[in-house]
Amino acid sequence: MDYHGVHRELHEGVLSTPMRSTSLGTASNVIDPVVNNPVLSTAMQVLGQLSDIGKALPFIAPAFILLKIIIDIEQKAQDVDLKCNDLLERVTFMLSHLPVLEKTEIMAATRQVIDRMNEALKAAAALIGAYRKQGRIARRLSLSNREKFTQCAESINICCSDLMMSLQIHQTGQLEILTRAVPIDAEDIAAQTFVAEHGSFEAIAHDRELVKEFAQEQHLVMDDSVMDQLNASIADSVLQNHVRLENILKNNVSSAIADGLKSLAVELFASEAEQRFTCVQCDKEFTNYTNGPKACSFHRGEYSSWTKSYPCCGTAHPCQFQAHRARHHCDYPYANFFPRVWAIKNYVDTVDEWTSIEDTNLENDEIQKASVGQLLRWASRGARIDENTLLISVGRVSYSTPYYFNTFTAKELEDITKSVRLSRRTLIFRTSSDENEYAMAEWILSISGKITGVRLTAKAATSSNPYVHVCPVDLSTCTKSGDIITISEGGMRSYIPATPYILPETVRVGPELSDTQSRPVRTNFKTRTTPSLRVIMKGTSDPPLTANPSTAGTKFDYFEGTVSVFNNNPAGSLNSITIAAVSASFRLVGDPEYAPVDSCKLLDGSQLPLTIEPRQSWQCNFQVMVPRTEEDAKLEIRWWNRALMARKRPVRIKLMLEDIEGEQCSLVLEYVFKPYPPQKRAEADLGFFFIDNPETLERKCIHVEPPRNDKGVIRIAGNELDVSKINKAVYRALKTGKTEVDLEIGQDNNDGEWNWAAWALVDFSCRRVYAFKILIKEGNKVPVKRFACLGYVLCPNYGDTVNKTRPISYATETVKLPQLEPYPVEEYPQDDSLDDFKPPIPPKPSTPITEVPPASASMSGQNYIPVELNNRLASIDSNLSRIAAALERLVSVMPQSSARR
Repeated sequence: MDYHGVHRELHEGVLSTPMRSTSLGTASNVIDPVVNNPVLSTAMQVLGQLSDIGKALPFIAPAFILLKIIIDIEQKAQDVDLKCNDLLERVTFMLSHLPVLEKTEIMAATRQVIDRMNEALKAAAALIGAYRKQGRIARRLSLSNREKFTQCAESINICCSDLMMSLQIHQTGQLEILTRAVPIDAEDIAAQTFVAEHGSFEAIAHDRELVKEFAQEQHLVMDDSVMDQLNASIADSVLQNHVRLENILKNNVSSAIADGLKSLAVELFASEAEQRFTCVQCDKEFTNYTNGPKACSFHRGEYSSWTKSYPCCGTAHPCQFQAHRARHHCDYPYANFFPRVWAIKNYVDTVDEWTSIEDTNLENDEIQKASVGQLLRWASRGARIDENTLLISVGRVSYSTPYYFNTFTAKELEDITKSVRLSRRTLIFRTSSDENEYAMAEWILSISGKITGVRLTAKAATSSNPYVHVCPVDLSTCTKSGDIITISEGGMRSYIPATPYILPETVRVGPELSDTQSRPVRTNFKTRTTPSLRVIMKGTSDPPLTANPSTAGTKFDYFEGTVSVFNNNPAGSLNSITIAAVSASFRLVGDPEYAPVDSCKLLDGSQLPLTIEPRQSWQCNFQVMVPRTEEDAKLEIRWWNRALMARKRPVRIKLMLEDIEGEQCSLVLEYVFKPYPPQKRAEADLGFFFIDNPETLERKCIHVEPPRNDKGVIRIAGNELDVSKINKAVYRALKTGKTEVDLEIGQDNNDGEWNWAAWALVDFSCRRVYAFKILIKEGNKVPVKRFACLGYVLCPNYGDTVNKTRPISYATETVKLPQLEPYPVEEYPQDDSLDDFKPPIPPKPSTPITEVPPASASMSGQNYIPVELNNRLASIDSNLSRIAAALERLVSVMPQSSARR
């Protein structure tokens, strides 16, 4: 054979014919519990073989009619029941001896035995009919059913023994059929346990909730008929069936003697000749007559709901033509086979996997694998398979690759043993003849030629040795009979390092962001005002200014705050204050003067002018829009709850109020930038590397974490590295001779603003990755490179190792820190004294002091003036003086205005 040609075809996508054994070619033993019931089939064969005996011996015709009735009942049943099967097998065994009557003289004793046999058959048919009327739940919970089957079996056993004795038949080979006990299955045991736990059958028969609980435990469907069935007497149903059978026999024996059994045989043979099957490949019905080499058309690949097409050919028209097949197989791929496989392989409760092996090609990711286990269910959460079934899978199940997916029962293994013992062909399946890359399953034979186990082999082209596991199997029970034996371990296997690895220190170039304010916010600024405008302003919000709380932009920063404006005139005075305008200016700490803001507005809906009465206050809620510098505007950064312009120096806002007479007062409010905490190393991190941008206050970082699933080894910036990916790095290093291998998981971020990359450092001596190297630096978008970080992380233990120690060797590193321009660290002023102002203490308002004369006659000679009146008069004088001064200024302005006109 041209092995190189086969290897080339596989790599070019041409599916060559894989090698398989010739023992069994079907993919699985799909058992219809009715049609393929061996006990039922045997009964029908006995009925057919003895079709003519009723004419010669009319007195045995009732026996065949009763057998036909039992067969009809079992054919219509929805499942195979062990007790019914056992009873039918006993009946069939008994009737199989009747052909001897044709060559034997019929004595009176023989006629009596035949009559008793007919009565026993009548009882069996009546019992099976009554039992089959019950649902599965009622059958299991009615524990008396087993007793009735036992009584019926004993009756048949006695009749059979008497019949054999009467006919002088010496039978020794199959007497086990008569001597064995009535079988009990897992559901019967579960029912017995359930009834025992709750006291008795009577305690359950009337409690719907208990019955429902049992149904849920056994994954059965509960309906309204279950309770009626439990409370109905099966004995009454058997008696009714017995009466009906008497009438049937009375009305049909004569016709059965004439031609009933013979016509039955004719119908049986006719139906067999024209039996219809459903093809598993195309879902169409067919008969043996209509089948042919190209009768079936289908697709090789399963329909893709994503692409709305068949991947095998891309068209809706079938691309394959073969003969119809009634059973699933893996002789060649067909679309209907794959859902059947996925229903088994994609769930954890369908297969008890005994052992599996897998080897991955480290160059093209092709996987060679094989497994063996016990099939538990055909579909997840389905009924468990009663008969132990062996499942062998080889290769990746796909329409484009060779695969094998087959099941075996103990009976099928016995048949295979007969073939293998003669041919000594132990190969089950092999994906390719290429010795460099393949997966294979073989039978293990004893010296006598009996199958004792399964050997699995898988090898990828990049592995020096194959994986070889041996699974011992008990042929009689189709179960695992011992521990798994490992013959060989393949894949990329490392050695144990003799000493620990010592890694270089992390090198980081650039500043590090702080997560704290440069200093606390100052709140000790005082009100500046004129002597005639007696106002006190005080910030009441905490902090005094809030940056971008509800509005944010890229060219401005918005500050909001609240100031209380207090009229400091005496309570009884008429000195109310009318605020006509509110304005603001700003400066950064260190600037020599204030600059106007772009806008200043009130937020609480207050309308100006606004009057404040003496000793009253007004809450001024305001917002100012402060322009950023040209350099900050170019950054196009939109921050909420932070002011970009204040990231280096605090900002001070001077809020100015002007009254109706033009007098002004002001208060300075300060905003000190409080940065958000940058990302830091988490407690579980294996490594943390970063560079900081002092202009945008952003941290570019990489977290190296433990894996998040069982198959992973390490996680770098969200990239999970499993054993296969790390082994690929080792393989590339061994192949190229370069011990620093790019993992190709790095990224350019923010349109080239910064990037990172990761390398695996390979120890040639121990054939393993011992560390990972991470480099973070500024990208091509940044014209002048100033910041970078280079760090190392030890690689956790991973994969399979050879139990040998080797001295360590370090990788030859070629990747270094790039050339960087120095970054000058500037110091910015955080405070100044420009706004430090201590207002003079205003003189107390003069209050006329009136001397109170002694209580003598002198008071009667003087006029007394109260103190409150004196104060009001002084206030009026002051207001009149201010009005006079205002009128004089107005008169002086009017001639100038007239001259301009």
